[in-house]
Amino acid sequence: MSKTPAGVPRKRGRPPNVVPSEEYRSRLEDIVSVAAEVFRSRSYDAATLDHVAAALGLSKASLYYYVNKKSDLLRLVFDRAITAALTEVEALAHITDPRERLIALIRHQVRLVLREPSLFAVFFDQRTGLEKSDLAQISLKERRYLRQFVLAVEAAMAVNAIPQRDPRMVANSIIGLTSWCYKWFDPRRDSPEEFADICCELIVR
Repeated sequence: MSKTPAGVPRKRGRPPNVVPSEEYRSRLEDIVSVAAEVFRSRSYDAATLDHVAAALGLSKASLYYYVNKKSDLLRLVFDRAITAALTEVEALAHITDPRERLIALIRHQVRLVLREPSLFAVFFDQRTGLEKSDLAQISLKERRYLRQFVLAVEAAMAVNAIPQRDPRMVANSIIGLTSWCYKWFDPRRDSPEEFADICCELIVR
């Protein structure tokens, strides 16, 4: 740990109360993307900040300017995933036709996961590494996200676009079906739009 001129230890990370620059935010986005790839390939438990720094071509000391510990990186990975998902799904709430809204949500979920498969592989598989307070914040956003699907499912049931079942179970089933693609999707042979079409045809009458 470096020291200030007065000999007082200086904490790791960006100084508090400093508005991050565009360069800082862009670099942090890169770090989160690479961290997701490292956590996916090595697993969060096995990966270290040294692995992340090496993948970025940074020194470990440079990485400490952006995060204080490995769990900070995991929190940032999770927050990027759920914040992007929530922003996009809430933007679709304006669609008034129930059938079209549900189709839009299905397509959104497929595109979202396939756009950053490493990010969502970590999100779905490695949440045990989150600190309790971080998990609580992520869970709040997840509930908001699920609520958008439940509302869309209820509306679609009301116009007989999908069978009458428990809306919460149906909503979770749709999210599960459209998210599992990170396990098997091969961009060299598979089409995101074709998979989205398949999901829509399986779910919506």
